[in-house]
Amino acid sequence: MKRLFPLLALVAVLALAAPAMAAEAAPAWQFDMAHCQIIFQVKHVFAPVMGRFKKFGGKVRYSPDNLAGSKVELTIDTASLDTDIAPRDNHLKGPEFFDVKRYPHIRFVSTGFQARDKDHFAVKGRLTVKDVTRPVTLVFEYLGSKPNPMKKGSLVAGFRSQFSIERLDYHVGTGKYYNMGVVGNTVVMFIHLELVRPQ
Repeated sequence: MKRLFPLLALVAVLALAAPAMAAEAAPAWQFDMAHCQIIFQVKHVFAPVMGRFKKFGGKVRYSPDNLAGSKVELTIDTASLDTDIAPRDNHLKGPEFFDVKRYPHIRFVSTGFQARDKDHFAVKGRLTVKDVTRPVTLVFEYLGSKPNPMKKGSLVAGFRSQFSIERLDYHVGTGKYYNMGVVGNTVVMFIHLELVRPQ
């Protein structure tokens, strides 16, 4: 019995220490907004049409050596949608599609990182568009990091991702234009990021 108490005490200490070790955060990075893009592409009858979201931000913690402590929170301003044609943009921002007055943001919150190879990793998370939240996995390519040639004392890192979602799964549209053969359901997303942090 005397030997049992030290053993139980050791187990309790390890149990308390484990969450702290698991919670060790990777370094925080900031968006270099002049060199970041979120672009979307959707088919109109035959031709692919592209647009972008001009305003977005969030929090990124990342290290290729600490994926357990890496996290991403991305928030997109839906009213910043831009396809270069104002009437089309107004239609997309209206109640029939993004309904930006009721749903001003698209959000992605990561739940875990997993290495695919030395340059690619899968980010599991939850994507919220309008009133729908669904689990997704985004594969990012890590383009590398190095001392920032434009700002002494800082590091710059590059990332990119391409993935597809079905817009009707997120209530972006009623299906009317899809059934007419006008607007496709599959939306291809392109995320290009340059992130910076102190060296």
